[in-house]
This record gives sequence, structure tokens and C-alpha cells, in this order.
Amino acid sequence: MHFQELIALLQENYKLQTVLSGNSPDIIDIRLLDRNEDHWQEKVLYVGSLHQLKNQLDHPIMLLSMDEPLFALPEGSNYALVSHEDLNDVFNRAKDLIFEDLRGDNIFFELAQMALRGKTINSVIDTAAQLFGNALILIDSSQKVLAHSISYEIVDPLWAQNVARGYCSYEFIQKVRSNKQMKEWSKRGNESQLISLPGDLQPKLVTRITQEGHVVGGLVMVEHHTPIGHSHHRLLPLVGRLLFDVFKRDSASEGAYESFYSTILFSLLNEAEITNTLEQITMLKVSFPKEMRVVVARFIHHIENRYLKNTFAMELERIFPKGYPVRYKSYMGILVPSISEGQIQELTNLAQFEEVSIGLSWSFSSITEFKRHFNQAVASIKQAQRFGLTSQVFDYSDFNYYDMLFNYTGKTPLDHYCHPALKVLREYDKLNNTELYVTLRAFLEHKNSLRATAEALFVHRNTLIYRINRINQLTNLDLNNVNAVHALIDSFRIEKFLNQL
Repeated sequence: MHFQELIALLQENYKLQTVLSGNSPDIIDIRLLDRNEDHWQEKVLYVGSLHQLKNQLDHPIMLLSMDEPLFALPEGSNYALVSHEDLNDVFNRAKDLIFEDLRGDNIFFELAQMALRGKTINSVIDTAAQLFGNALILIDSSQKVLAHSISYEIVDPLWAQNVARGYCSYEFIQKVRSNKQMKEWSKRGNESQLISLPGDLQPKLVTRITQEGHVVGGLVMVEHHTPIGHSHHRLLPLVGRLLFDVFKRDSASEGAYESFYSTILFSLLNEAEITNTLEQITMLKVSFPKEMRVVVARFIHHIENRYLKNTFAMELERIFPKGYPVRYKSYMGILVPSISEGQIQELTNLAQFEEVSIGLSWSFSSITEFKRHFNQAVASIKQAQRFGLTSQVFDYSDFNYYDMLFNYTGKTPLDHYCHPALKVLREYDKLNNTELYVTLRAFLEHKNSLRATAEALFVHRNTLIYRINRINQLTNLDLNNVNAVHALIDSFRIEKFLNQL
């Protein structure tokens, strides 16, 4: 602990005035000033009355005094004034903080030695918990519980359930995300933060674990035998990074399977790596399901919050436990063997709640077609958005025709492929204030059913029959001819597409 850090902690309870502030070394001891002091140590904090000093000093020292020195202190010294009535209390509090800090250094040294000796993550985290006097839980960025101590009981039911199931529940994550302390923490640079959720029985100190500037996990300390103090705030980030490194070392081969599949999928989406990746799949005899589909999701509003993305990706993996996740650009995807009606309902609820759009590809059987079907799911989202549709699940079957039109590169304008009957009806409606164009489209969409069409248009059956007869008179259409019906449906789709350009 440095002099400035100690003063800041003491100022939380006492009035201290910093007079001199230099680059102090770590404080390793604290002493009361002695009139006969003649061997001053740079790493010792001296407390008392400077009027007791007889001789000038020849090197910088650290001082807490209740009066001004009789002579100038050496350059680089650290010196703060404290009131006479607070002197004893400040001395005792400073001693506690310094020794607490030194004990923390010893704790980290012991844990580091365990890691170097190859001790397992379970052994290291439990030893850390015993040294802290509190339970510890290590999680990754997707809120999976990687490891936890067993020395102390976790009383809080929410965290006890998270540990028991091996991951933080979606309901729990929603509570964390809505927590005021968490929102404020995201705006500050502190590595550790006390977090309390409604109904908590034990205080929690949470620290981020970062690598290369990205949050990769967190370490949660649940207060049990030892009150959370200053050294915990300082030490928990160091211990968190150490534990995360030990976990990665232990699970290097164990976790390679899932990450390997995700890496393969990402490479298949990269044009420059497709050939080499396909060769790698063949050489390593990597197997994929016989039938596959791709689910892709994208937030409607652009967000940079990695925590939100990670929790959403985790929920996709929960819905599809046999899937292989992949992230590409702004999309979160997962390769799945099948999609049930129940899973579609869960995706629908998720899309509405999280404000994301979700696309589903057609099924395929060869991993060589992964990129094409990933793009199908993406196209479903993009084409739906063109028509103002978001926060839903979109199947490529409903948008493949619009995707074809969007990628059409022929020289002939698309409107040349529209049946002339549509133009006749549009012009007639404009001159006579009728709705024959909309009526024909609804009639075809409802498979020529008079009842279903009348209900959809909110018109009487006789009104609909009149309109259909008028359409036949104006266009000479044979609505019983399947080819004519397909041509008309395609024409309506083309015009709908062109109206969105």
C-alpha cells in the first residue's frame, strides 16, 4: 500500500491534510516517532509529533504528524497533518490497514505458488476462500459457473441455485441487469463493486476479469466469516485473473471441443478461409448432424454492451443445448440439428422481450452449405426489416422470394415481370375509388376461399362476389388456372418489393 492510498482510506473517517506528496514506496511497517530515532527507513510510516525530532533527515520518509516540522523534509517525502485528538485512532486504523494489505499480499503469493505447482482450480479456489474467510464463485462472460469454493455455505437462494445448476439462470441475469448498482458500475472504472439484489442475505463483492481489454468473466465473493474490507477490493481482481488462468489451464483440452466447432463455423463464414477449413474438416473427420438449420439473431438497436450480448447468446445455447454457437459481425448464430415448435415459441418470446430479430434458414445436410444457409437466416431478418417487421422470428420460406428479387441482377426491369392485370386494377381503383387490387390479392392469399377472404377484408360475401366478378370482367383472368394464380402471386410480391425500394 502506498502513502497516498492509505491517506485516502483514512480520510473516509478522519480529517487529514496532505502537505507533501511524492512517489512513495510500499508501506511495510508503522511506528510511533521516537525522540532518539536515528535510523530512518523509507518503507516505514512514522506517526507522532515532529517537535521530537532533533536532527535533520538525509533521505525521504513518510510521516503522519499533528504539527509542522521544525526544518524542511527531504525532497520526495510524504507528509500529512492529523489532529491531536485523532492521532491514536488514526495510528491504530493505519496499522490495521497496512497489516491487512500485507496479509493480502501473502495470500496472493500463496495462491500463485499453488498455481505454479499445478494445483487444480477446485483446490486453488477453495484455498482462496479459506484465506479470505468468504465463499468464492468464478463465472465466465456467458454467466456459466466455472468453479466455486465448498468451505462455506452460500445462504442466498439465488446464488445457491446458480451454483447447483452450473450457470446463472436467465431470471437471475435479468435481475442483475436491472440492478441500479450494476448500471452505475458500468459507467465507472472500478474493478470491484459491492452488489446487492432484492432479498440478498449476504453482501457480495464482484470483480471483473478482463483480458486484452475485454471482460471474460467475474469473481464473486460472498461475505461469510470475514467482513468485506479494503484488501478484498484490492486483491479480488488479482485473484480473479489468477483463478481464471488456472481454470483455462485445467480445461484447455476439455473445452477445446466446443470452441473448436465455433472456430470452424466462423472460418466457414470467412471467404478467405473456407477452402482450408473444409480440408481441415475432412482431415480431422469432424462430424456434424445429418440435418441442420441455422438460427441467427441481431439486436434491433445497435449496442456495444458485451454483457447483454453474452447473456443473450447464453440463452440461445439454453434453448438449443445441442447447438454450436458462432458470432459473425453483428450477428449471433447457432447451428442446430432441428427446431421444434416449442423452441420456436421460446425464440418468439425471446425476440419480443430482448428486442431482437431472429432468422431461420432452410434445412441442409452438408456443412459445406453452412455459409449459404447462415446468409438465408440473415436475409430473413433483413427482408423483414424492409417491410417494417422486427422483434419476431422470421422463416426464410416466407422471405426467399424477396431475397431472390433483392439479388436479381438481370438487365430487364423487374416490373416487366408483373402481370398486366395488376396495372388494370390499380388504374380502375384510382378512377373509381374501388378496392379491386387489394381484393384480388386477399382472394389469392386465402386460396380462393370466399368466406376467408370476406372475413379478412371485413366485407359481406355478396360484396366480395361482386368484386370478383368485376375483376374477371376487367381482366379476363382465369382464377382456376394454377399457372395464372402463381403468376399473379409473384406479381404482387414483385410490386410489394419494388414499393419498398
